[in-house]
Amino acid sequence: MKIEFKIQENDFLEFQLFTSSKSKRIQKKKRNAWLILTIASVIFALYFFCLEILSITIYFVVTSVLIGIFYPKYFNWRYKRHYKNHIKENYKNRFGETEDVEFGSEYIYTKSKIGEGKVFLKEIEKINETSNHFFLKISTGMSLIIPKREINDITELREKFQTLGFTINDELNWNWK
Repeated sequence: MKIEFKIQENDFLEFQLFTSSKSKRIQKKKRNAWLILTIASVIFALYFFCLEILSITIYFVVTSVLIGIFYPKYFNWRYKRHYKNHIKENYKNRFGETEDVEFGSEYIYTKSKIGEGKVFLKEIEKINETSNHFFLKISTGMSLIIPKREINDITELREKFQTLGFTINDELNWNWK
């Protein structure tokens, strides 16, 4: 089976966001920062309450509530912005370029503007399917992004993956919050 597609900026962005949403390190970083900022604001509020400085106490109470409620959304916004800038800077020459992917019995053959390559099927660790993409994770840490909008028959591709012995991780409900 052979497919041809063009990869866009949003494909890279969705891949980065998907990967970071599954990263325990990034989730731990988000949780810890959220807790530290919220607890620090509460401690300052208590400190100024003990000093009987009401205006600053109110300020830190409001700050701790706002951080407690809005920090997760801020964190997600900040990471999305960071990844967008990173992608624009590092992958801008790949946007809109045609990529060919051919599935053989022992390897996946890829061809693009930057070169050609073979990836042995045994080196594919897992395949994640989101509502817009297939992400093939390779043992070296690299991944192959296949946008669904460019595929004529998605069912045929799923069947090909199953024929090759892969299980597709269903992440169809995934979205960046």
